[in-house]
Amino acid sequence: MIYRRLFVFLCLLGATWSHALAPADPARFEKAIQAFEAEDQAKAPPKDVALFTGASNIRRWQSLPERFKKTPVLNRGFGGSHISDVVHFADRIVTKYKPKQIYLNAGGNDLHSGRTPEEVLASFEAFVAKVQKNLPKTKLAFLSIPTSPSRWDEVELVKTTNSLISASCAKHGVDFIDIFPLLLGADGKPRPELYVEDKLHFSEAGYDVVTSAIKWQKEILAFAKQDAEKAPPADPIVFTGSSSIRMWKTLAADFPGLPVMNRGFGGSEVFDSFNYAHLTVLQYLPKHIVMYAGGNDINSGKTPQRVLADFKAFVARVHAALPECRISYISNAPNPKRWALIDQMRECSRLIEEFTKTDKRLQFINVYPHMLGPDGLPKPDIFLKDQLHMNEKGYAIWKEVVGPLLK
Repeated sequence: MIYRRLFVFLCLLGATWSHALAPADPARFEKAIQAFEAEDQAKAPPKDVALFTGASNIRRWQSLPERFKKTPVLNRGFGGSHISDVVHFADRIVTKYKPKQIYLNAGGNDLHSGRTPEEVLASFEAFVAKVQKNLPKTKLAFLSIPTSPSRWDEVELVKTTNSLISASCAKHGVDFIDIFPLLLGADGKPRPELYVEDKLHFSEAGYDVVTSAIKWQKEILAFAKQDAEKAPPADPIVFTGSSSIRMWKTLAADFPGLPVMNRGFGGSEVFDSFNYAHLTVLQYLPKHIVMYAGGNDINSGKTPQRVLADFKAFVARVHAALPECRISYISNAPNPKRWALIDQMRECSRLIEEFTKTDKRLQFINVYPHMLGPDGLPKPDIFLKDQLHMNEKGYAIWKEVVGPLLK
């Protein structure tokens, strides 16, 4: 009798466990999917969109259109979803739009509900197969499963799953955008400021990290290829920031005998330099960093105060790792295309100049007055046709101003 009861108990336990791990019924999201369809009927979605889909960190991303102004975006995230749910509803929320680009962020709920990394991988590959069959020209990217303070006990499962999906992405021609390490602090744990009060979902600061990764991961990883082809110099002077740094092709020739290296990435903002500091500057152990950034920030709508805050964060991160490193900031440069923003540009430079006076390791390099003509306007002959970026005459000015301050 005892053995029979034990047998029945084990059978019931097995049935309960099997039910707990059974795929959740996608029908629980039917209302959310119908809401998307009603939205489409009320207003036709744009063509050639970048479509974001997945779980709640996508659904809650209200600032998405503001962060990708140059590209029409469409948010088709539904909170609590698993990757298998995205597969189930793909015809209704993904493929019918014929997007140019798809970003998928899901998998954390799968693991939290008891799915194994291998099961999550299988769901992911089912989604890839469906997209590539129906939309062979559409680019597909997977945003790695993030960590969070509320689910830190699941971190090893997340790491394993991300590793499996990353390998699958490489095999199937899918971009794997690795946001996971960018969410961690110096202690190796999730940075609290990147999450809202529930300690699970992203705050706007968290979305700053994700946005930066989407925009710049490819360019950042390209630096590793350059390093493999040519070893970086020892104790370098690293120039970093936006396109005026990236386009400084004569940098080495302009400063012969100095170990200069260029790690600028065009279109970037100060936050992006902070976000990827470990790969663009810190790993090279520089003795001196020269930054030019901030103009894109102001142009995107950020305030001078926000630019200052991001620069302070960059400085703090550098000096936490390299206490003796000098950091020079090149002032915002006046240009015809963005002349309407000149007051904000000046205020941004003023705030940062004042900040640099608080630390002997910091330096403000003022190129602004050297780029103006007698009429107080930007010299017309020092810019390319776009009226934004400098030509060789512009860089000659920077060479003369910056050079003496590098020694």
